[in-house]
Amino acid sequence: MNNDTTQNVPEQNVKNLLMLLDGAARYTHYARQGIDQNDAKMRNENISKVISILSQLDAALDKSVGGEIAENLSGLYKFLMNQLTQANVQEDSSLLDESEKIINDIKEAFDGAAQKYLAESSAQNVSPQGRGLTIDI
Repeated sequence: MNNDTTQNVPEQNVKNLLMLLDGAARYTHYARQGIDQNDAKMRNENISKVISILSQLDAALDKSVGGEIAENLSGLYKFLMNQLTQANVQEDSSLLDESEKIINDIKEAFDGAAQKYLAESSAQNVSPQGRGLTIDI
């Protein structure tokens, strides 16, 4: 494996993670539209997509490496899945608004951390090692 491929793996994983979080926020927005338009199918399908993304992100956490941060993130993902379920059952768009904000906050935090990590790795000319992130939605 050449060095270019190895260096692009962590960067691609970061991009995938950010795209998944962006998709979760977008599907949350569509679910809110489903509530506003009294469209149960639209609401259900989009909430299901967000829960699927969050559950896959939770399953991908390596708590033995991530420690307390991974545990807290797992708790946050589970909280969001519960919020989304309640929003669906109660047809409550305010719960979706809260969930979308939290998802966007998580995305911003990951984006900032990723930019710093990738810049440091590049500056040190280090080839970061790590698990790949693959998620089926």
